[in-house]
Amino acid sequence: MTTPTPAGAGPAGPAPTEGLAAEIAASERTDTGAHRALARLRARLDSRPWLRLTYKVVVTVVGVTVVLAGIAMLVLPGPGWLAIFLGLGILGTEFAVIQRFNHRLKALVLRYWHAFRERRARRAAQRRAAAAAAAARRGAPAA
Repeated sequence: MTTPTPAGAGPAGPAPTEGLAAEIAASERTDTGAHRALARLRARLDSRPWLRLTYKVVVTVVGVTVVLAGIAMLVLPGPGWLAIFLGLGILGTEFAVIQRFNHRLKALVLRYWHAFRERRARRAAQRRAAAAAAAARRGAPAA
């Protein structure tokens, strides 16, 4: 299950105007050589039902194993959340419901990321204003 290339993403990809969002958009490009190779593999798999079923079982086993390893790494040393998201990404290649879940999760993470950045910028502006006010009270020029 592939998604269309985002609007404005040509061969060079989207313009890197906003860090995290641009990085996510660049990773979702579907006009790469890897995507074309996977499309050829998918066409070959679809021509043989038993091979398609085998492929789906292998992807499911690998995806579930990575998710379970990620859950274990939440209490053990290791990148637990990264493994969980990687496993969900693997499962999302074969299951539409997990792919929709991943899209909702991505939107949620981006919303919280933008809120965090706005709050951080607002606090920095308040600190600069407070420092300027304190400097004005002392009679020194603000930095």
